[in-house]
Amino acid sequence: MRAPRRPRGALRRAVLVLVLAVLLPLGLGALTAPAAGAAEPPAVGDEPVAVVLDGMAPRVVTADGPGELVVTGRVVNRSAVPVRDLGVRLERGAALSGGRAALGVLAGDESSQAVRTGFTEIAGVLAPGQEVRFTLRVPLVGDAARSLALAGPGVHPLLVNANGALGSGSATRLGAVRLLLPVLGVPGGGPVAAPAIGRATGVSVLYPIADRPRRIAVVPGAPTLLADDDLATSFAPGGRLAGLVDALGRSAPAGSAAARSVCLAVDADLLETAEAMSAGYRVRTPDGGSVAGAGADAAGRWLDALRDQARGRCVSALPYADTDLVATARGNLTDLTTAAVATGTRRVAELLGVTPVPDTVWPADGVVDERSLADLTGGGTRSLLLDGDALEGGLPAGALARLPGPPGAAATAVGLDPLAATALAPRVGGRDGGDSTSPAGTSGALATQDALGILALRALQDTPDDEVPPVDVVAPPLDWAASTAEAGALLGAVDDLTRLGLARPLDLGTLLAGVGPTTPLPATSPSAPANAVDAIGETVLTRAGEVRDRQRELLAATERDGVGAPSPSDFVEPLTDGVLRSLSAAWRDDPAAQEAAIGGVERQIDELRSLVRVVQPAGSYSLGSNDAPLLLTVENRLPVAVRVEVVLEPTNGLRTGPLPAITVPAFGSRQVQVEVEVTRAGQFAVDAQAQTPGGEPLGPSARLLLRSTAYGTITVWLTASAAVVLVILASVRIARRVRAARRSRRNHRHRGPGPPTDALDLTNRELQKR
Repeated sequence: MRAPRRPRGALRRAVLVLVLAVLLPLGLGALTAPAAGAAEPPAVGDEPVAVVLDGMAPRVVTADGPGELVVTGRVVNRSAVPVRDLGVRLERGAALSGGRAALGVLAGDESSQAVRTGFTEIAGVLAPGQEVRFTLRVPLVGDAARSLALAGPGVHPLLVNANGALGSGSATRLGAVRLLLPVLGVPGGGPVAAPAIGRATGVSVLYPIADRPRRIAVVPGAPTLLADDDLATSFAPGGRLAGLVDALGRSAPAGSAAARSVCLAVDADLLETAEAMSAGYRVRTPDGGSVAGAGADAAGRWLDALRDQARGRCVSALPYADTDLVATARGNLTDLTTAAVATGTRRVAELLGVTPVPDTVWPADGVVDERSLADLTGGGTRSLLLDGDALEGGLPAGALARLPGPPGAAATAVGLDPLAATALAPRVGGRDGGDSTSPAGTSGALATQDALGILALRALQDTPDDEVPPVDVVAPPLDWAASTAEAGALLGAVDDLTRLGLARPLDLGTLLAGVGPTTPLPATSPSAPANAVDAIGETVLTRAGEVRDRQRELLAATERDGVGAPSPSDFVEPLTDGVLRSLSAAWRDDPAAQEAAIGGVERQIDELRSLVRVVQPAGSYSLGSNDAPLLLTVENRLPVAVRVEVVLEPTNGLRTGPLPAITVPAFGSRQVQVEVEVTRAGQFAVDAQAQTPGGEPLGPSARLLLRSTAYGTITVWLTASAAVVLVILASVRIARRVRAARRSRRNHRHRGPGPPTDALDLTNRELQKR
């Protein structure tokens, strides 16, 4: 018997399953890969391979420099299938025409590439997860097929393109890295024509020495406590902060053009943290405990090195802990705005032994709004370093403009270069294959290459003779994670531009020295982005204001306890520091950390208040009279004297008179006699608490047990009234008996010698009944 024929549809399905089983391990995506040049390249982050650059020389092309460009790097296959016929080449775009074109390149827009060199094959097959290194050597001038064919000065987009076949697909671009190549002169040709003396572009570099707040609020006298020990790594050789200080000495020594352009922007909170760490500190553990920190020696050495580098340089103080001044203004915390600026300036001067640029503020992200501008101007600020894009009309001519304000007191806006800020901002998945704000604190190679291109672009722009030469103020982010080599490359570019006559270095202090309240400047006004204004929530601002009010009340109740003792401001001011740290702009993207920071300050002030309290009595009080006094003890474990009032909770049956404030000495106690009036007998409880003269509760209340054996005034009144009634009743009874006896005698005289015995007995019985 013949077997039944299988349906043709089932056979087709079986063949399809077999084909899929063969092709799936190779990756179906390879079947649909676009042809070379036929489709747009994938976005960064979606590319099958990662191109990571390790170096490039020269970073800035000059006429007297080498004649070839050497680029080294790696290609990593991060796809799930092999890459075949992998090659790398350089592609150069036309010179940028201005800032708008540069911004497009920085944003990732690809321009048409004027020159494409040939591919250099670096791997026949690159398996998933593997990497291969490459070195490209390309002449800077010559034939366009074999060189970059540079013809003159300019800033060019440069693309490092990795091309290959993914799986069984056709060849296409698999990954690329874009960067700017500044050309100040063509090798073998003449130098760039320098502008007339005094017409060169000014270059000023703000050099940030800052970090996010790390300290956790503790009571005075307790060991310094940090949220983590990352600063131990950052202060050590090779760390982020150590590298920034080291680059100053290497690439901007005293007398160099770079040194004349640099102004250190320093956060006092970081300096205080380093100083505290050098004396020993603790680090919070995930379980709420703490362990000894490992960076005491590194912190001390770093602070000493920074003091050496700051000597003789321009220094500008940041708001303490990078306080969000827009938020403090929105929360009507004007006093905190003033405290952030004044505290930052004073402590930078004390810890570094320098005089910071006066009355100058660099707010977080270079942004203010109308309210924060009014608070700062009212507090004495005369210069503000602002993002050029956050000003009406963009970057003002000459980088200086006049902000709104009262005549003679309006502040000067120093426009920071927004293109340079974009070039220096951290980017995930950039040319170094990582994030320049990584915990390790180091960025990859060429992290500042785009900034070099922006500097060159500004320097190569012509300034009409009837205009003031512009000033390019370059300001990296406060958490700038440049390595020693990358920070040095930026400073070295200033030296190169100055040597070629294309730039004139001037630091921030020099830039502002000739600007007064009546100096004619173009007008501008702030235009803060909405996301910057609403970065910190209303709840955090409300809690900060409440802590500030309680702190002021505690400060008003304290006083110095003898010569040499700490002053109240020395003792209570750390609370202000804690509030400012909790309002740092560093927490804008981390609400949970900000909640923890303000919560720590709240716990700190609660702990301080708990150190002043009414001592809990060991037993009960026995009151033998209605006005017996209570003797209470008030204890103060603070290092300053405190003025205290003792308040008893209103209780039925007990009245107290007004109690005067007493002063309790530091680390001491004092007894106070409370006059009370008891209006009932028995046993009852009363709560007693110490508070400031302004009514702010201090420590926990003490429960007093009272046992009264005295009669109160009501009881005495009732007893006296009963006695009076008893006397009246007795008097009435006696009077009745006297009147009855008198009537009996009168009746006896009228009736004769004497009544019968029976009649007399009857009369006596009637009287007794009455």
